[in-house]
Amino acid sequence: MLQNCHIVMQSKPRDWYTIKDRGWIPSGAKAEPQHEPRNGLIMCANHHLSFDAYEFFIRYCPDVQKFVFINHADAYELRPFHGKAIALDIKDRYAPFPSLFIIHEMRVRGHNPFAPAVHELPDDIPWQDWILSMDLLIDTTNSFKRNKPPPTQSPPNPYSNNSGFRPTTMNAGSASSNQRLVAMNADVINDILAATFAMPSWRACQIEGTSWTGTGEENIKKYISSIGVEDESDS
Repeated sequence: MLQNCHIVMQSKPRDWYTIKDRGWIPSGAKAEPQHEPRNGLIMCANHHLSFDAYEFFIRYCPDVQKFVFINHADAYELRPFHGKAIALDIKDRYAPFPSLFIIHEMRVRGHNPFAPAVHELPDDIPWQDWILSMDLLIDTTNSFKRNKPPPTQSPPNPYSNNSGFRPTTMNAGSASSNQRLVAMNADVINDILAATFAMPSWRACQIEGTSWTGTGEENIKKYISSIGVEDESDS
């Protein structure tokens, strides 16, 4: 069964207000976390429980424009999904804000203090197995096919009891050839925030949260100031 999952929980409204005040989400975002569609995603029931229990986090990698599943707690049943991209399209107007996943990741790290601080992943991040097996990907654009009927149940679990798979992790050092490091620091946060501000969903949220009751000229000026488009008439 598939369920709606909030990144910032309804029970954490103060977090939502702080995130908004700091400019990590648009000023036009909904007043409460449970009402903002870009504060959520759909998961199977098991992954929803694991997400809320802070066993794994989702990291957005701006250079490849993928949201990646990180099994930070090394939960046995989550190992097959570790280090693989999930089915979120950065080009979708309702794509979750990557900045929100930073907050969740910090909570995951805090709840698992003895887990490795750095994860080593392939530089070319693969997609989740079920995305490929269900033929959901448009290879040329890294977007997803929208004309396929929605699944009636959760995606298949690729886990094999005999696989012996464990996520590759490391505590320090630099990435080897064809590898990337997943750490948390100021540079990482700044890169993710910059990518968040440039997303179509950021602009769409600002447009939705802006009142357009003025004159045409007033609305044009409001669009330029709130959406961040330069006024070409001044150039």
